[in-house]
Amino acid sequence: MNNKYLQPPYRPKEEADHQPDPVKEEGPDDHYLPPRKTVHPTEKEKWLPYFYRSLLWIFILLVAGLSVWGWKLVML
Repeated sequence: MNNKYLQPPYRPKEEADHQPDPVKEEGPDDHYLPPRKTVHPTEKEKWLPYFYRSLLWIFILLVAGLSVWGWKLVML
């Protein structure tokens, strides 16, 4: 059995023992950016009512069309 896959990857001693500076972690980020959602809001909320209203009208027209078609077949 080959043990090279079971061993942890090689890292130099300096990198393995490196601890992040606690003062740096506590301070605020100098390059803070607001979330993309606040900078560029989606238009999903804008188009959603139109989408649902169009689905409702398509359903109403489909029911009306099938009713007229069925009525014509019954009257023959």
